[in-house]
Amino acid sequence: MDLTKEPQKRQSYAEEMVNAMTHGVGLVLSVVGWIALLALSGMAGDGWDLAASAVYGGTLVFLYAVSTLYHSVRRPRTKHLLRVLDHVAIFLLIAGTYTPFTVVLMRDGWGWSVLALIWGFAIAGLLFKLFSKHRFHPAATSLYLIMGWVGVLFADPMSSALPAGALLLIAAGGLAYTAGVVFYGWHSLRYSHAIWHVFVMVGSLCHYIAVAMYVLP
Repeated sequence: MDLTKEPQKRQSYAEEMVNAMTHGVGLVLSVVGWIALLALSGMAGDGWDLAASAVYGGTLVFLYAVSTLYHSVRRPRTKHLLRVLDHVAIFLLIAGTYTPFTVVLMRDGWGWSVLALIWGFAIAGLLFKLFSKHRFHPAATSLYLIMGWVGVLFADPMSSALPAGALLLIAAGGLAYTAGVVFYGWHSLRYSHAIWHVFVMVGSLCHYIAVAMYVLP
C-alpha cells in the first residue's frame, strides 16, 4: 500500500519483496476471512448480512491483492497502473468497512445517511485518482483521513447502535492505521514500509473481528 504520489525513497529489491510478502499474507488471510463471512451470512439467511459481507470482504481482498501486485512488479508502466489502483483500493476499503455496520446495525437509524456519505466520498475519491494523474495529492490524502474518521461526526447514533466491544475494535483499528503512518514516513529506517504494512494488517484485523463478532450473528 502506497499513499504517496511517488515513492519518497526508492525501495530496494529486498524491501519490495518483503513489502509484497507482508501483504501477500494479508491477501491469503483476507480471502479466507471473506469466505468465512459469506458462510456465516449464508447460514443466517439474511440478505442484508450477505450483501454487507460481500461488499466488505470484496474491498478487503481487492486492497491486499492490488498492494501485493504493486510491490511485486518492476515494469514502470505496470507499476504506475497498480499504484493508481492501490490508491483507489484505499477509498473502497474505507467505505467497504463502514458498510456492515451501517447496513446491518444502523439500518433503522442513521445508517443509510452514513452509508451514502461515505460511498459518495469513495466514488469522488476514485474518480479523482483515476483522472488527476497524481496531481493535487494532498487533497486525496486529506480525503482518506476525512473518510476514516467521519464516524466521529455520528458518534451518538453509532454508540447507540453498536455494542461497546465493536466500538473499541473500530477505534483500535483506526489507531493502528494512524500509528503505522509514523513508520510509513520514516524513510531512513530500512523496511519501514513493511512495518507500515503490518500496522495496516493489524488495523484490518481489528475491524474484521468487529464485523465477525458483533455485526454477523
